[in-house]
Amino acid sequence: MSTAAQPPRAWVASTLFGLTAATLWLTAATTLLADDASAEPKALDLDAVIARALSHNPGFLAEDARRAEVQGAVDEIAADAWPQVDLVASWNRSRNPSLLNSPDFEDFLDQFPDFSPGEQELWGLAVEVSQPIYSGGKVRAAVDLAELVVEITETQIASARLDLAVAAAEAYFELLKARRALRSLESQEAARRGALKVVQDRFELGEATHLEVLRAEAAVAELAPTVADAEGEVSIREQGLASLLGLDAAPPLVDVTQALDEPTPAAEIPSAPPAEQLLDTAQELRTELKDLDLQIEALDRQRIVNRAESRPQVDLTGSYGRQARLLEDLEKDLFADWRVTVGMKWNLFDGGRVKGQLAQIDSRLDQLKWRRDEARRRILFEIRRHRAQYETARKRWAAARPAAAAAAEAARVADESYRLGVALQADLLDAQDRA
Repeated sequence: MSTAAQPPRAWVASTLFGLTAATLWLTAATTLLADDASAEPKALDLDAVIARALSHNPGFLAEDARRAEVQGAVDEIAADAWPQVDLVASWNRSRNPSLLNSPDFEDFLDQFPDFSPGEQELWGLAVEVSQPIYSGGKVRAAVDLAELVVEITETQIASARLDLAVAAAEAYFELLKARRALRSLESQEAARRGALKVVQDRFELGEATHLEVLRAEAAVAELAPTVADAEGEVSIREQGLASLLGLDAAPPLVDVTQALDEPTPAAEIPSAPPAEQLLDTAQELRTELKDLDLQIEALDRQRIVNRAESRPQVDLTGSYGRQARLLEDLEKDLFADWRVTVGMKWNLFDGGRVKGQLAQIDSRLDQLKWRRDEARRRILFEIRRHRAQYETARKRWAAARPAAAAAAEAARVADESYRLGVALQADLLDAQDRA
């Protein structure tokens, strides 16, 4: 793949995130390299597998669905900064004897012995408004905190997306590897059956012994358990990939791929960039580092919210409406009922509750900062390890191609020599096994 048209950073990023998949590809190719032109065309390539996983994997879709939930929480918290308007309607019917129990009205009752409080109705209709005026920065910090939670969620979703993409790539290459292994065994079995036919023909001509026939039959029979194991491995890998793709049955991968049937020349596989360059890119792009940075910023906002609890809280409340004994009186201005209140609340002593909350936040901040440092060290180690694996696989790939060609030629020569009777059966089987 040519990178001349890409910016250096983009190329480094693409190399960084493709390092694991490339190593898997090279390892599978090196282990199972064979000259077999009978493969059927593929139904799903790597890009299609990853795209299918990202669009159908239930676990990832559940993670992705968190976005709407978190955005709803932001809207809920932001509502605290806006006026709250309520329409309040009421009706009650009551009988209140408090006048009869008042000592100030004893003489009054003597003059009106038949006086009795009656039942009465009261209708009410009002619009109530409340608006925070000053909260010590609590509302603003809470909104900022909610927006940071959105960013943290996006980072976590991006991390889940990358994890699923890597898992899908690994499952794809493991299936590819298992199918190539099975196909190699089937080719080996076919070759041994061919060798058995030759031995049988030679035995009929008197040029081979009965022991050679038995050895050839045993060589065919001993492959049967290995082929069965390989078939089981293919089935397991198919079901694993199907699960990642959100399928109930095995995915429609028609056999292994054109990529291994027509291998990339070793000269076209680029060297990995320096570890330090990859680390710089990782510090900008790795989602776990972004997540930790956002969590630290979120705790800073949470600290402001908690500190605001010990500061004055000023709120404006008001209402306007009508209250009347008769329903028809609600239309009259005489029965207008309104009030405006500016209230201040200042918590002067809370028993150390806010202080304790701030101490917990400070501790969590220290923990996150240490975790961030540890994550950077771990990422550097991972980069160096994967880079070494990549370079090792690249060298093995370069060395395996001529070795595979030589083994295939040796198997061909051994087969011809055995047919002519100038090579031993053991030499033929050994050459086939090597190929």
